[in-house]
Amino acid sequence: GTCGSCWSFSTTGALEGANFLATGKLVSLSEQQLVDCDHECDPELAGSCDSGCNGGLMNTAFEYTLKAGGLMREEDYPYTATDRGRCKFDKSKIIAKVANFSVVSLDEDQIAANLVKNGPLAVGINSVFMQTYIGGVSCPFICSKHLDHGVLLVGYGSAGYSPIHLKDKPYWVIKNSWGENWGENGYYKICRGSNVCGVDSLVSTVVALYTKSQ
Repeated sequence: GTCGSCWSFSTTGALEGANFLATGKLVSLSEQQLVDCDHECDPELAGSCDSGCNGGLMNTAFEYTLKAGGLMREEDYPYTATDRGRCKFDKSKIIAKVANFSVVSLDEDQIAANLVKNGPLAVGINSVFMQTYIGGVSCPFICSKHLDHGVLLVGYGSAGYSPIHLKDKPYWVIKNSWGENWGENGYYKICRGSNVCGVDSLVSTVVALYTKSQ
């Protein structure tokens, strides 16, 4: 079976970028720690708790990471794609810590500015058109704003070819967690400018604490 742990990859990806900005070192962080150990709940959304392969939210995962003290390395707590194991978090092996995190406004200029300043952003998106994505800039005419997938916003461009519109469009660059054989080597380009598929609706930025233990 598949493990719905996209939220954990979105979280670690954003913190990896923030940790690099804080320390100068790019360290792969443990998604499995979040899958096994994070059961944080959103106080404003009843019944919305991080629950391993059954899904979670990036903001509550940042909250867990803040409370737990940080995340371990991927190599110290490797990914297994299952949530049936017990939590094996070892506080002495923390390698990245959260200083603070926040939700970015819907304004696309603000999102772009945060991307440049704070590194990759954790983003919620509707993934219906990602299932059939091959390449180019995805610009669906109608796409639900219901967010069902967590991804990483890593860049943007002013003009990329959109097959559906047969012309160049501004776009966001998204890193997905479905492997390098999917999309453009694991990446997705989606139209920028009108909150397509809800991509601007739930954007989180995180700042890492400088840690000397690296």
